[in-house]
Amino acid sequence: MSILLVTAYAVNVAVAGSLSVILIAGSAGMDRVYGPDTPARRILACLYGAIAAASLVGLGAVFAKPALAFAIAQVLFPLQILYKLATFPVVRDLRNPVPWANLSISLLLGAALLTLTP
Repeated sequence: MSILLVTAYAVNVAVAGSLSVILIAGSAGMDRVYGPDTPARRILACLYGAIAAASLVGLGAVFAKPALAFAIAQVLFPLQILYKLATFPVVRDLRNPVPWANLSISLLLGAALLTLTP
């Protein structure tokens, strides 16, 4: 089993899960990077929650059902890479830390995808 796959799933659970909770809680500290607490921000929190949940299932499947872990990664990771890389032209503020964090996670997810062998 690829240590990169385990790491990618674990990072997704930690980062997306934390962001989901923080954004739903309406943390004012996140206003600078995600904007004020609005329905759109809460919808984004739900997306992060879904990523965390799918990653938790994938992480659980890594050793019990590797084929399921691979299948989840083959769908989830490319979608994440696509939306994360899209934040650079859309956000248009290179001082915003979110696109940079997204870039680093995209690199991890891409590396994990390259190691997948069913």
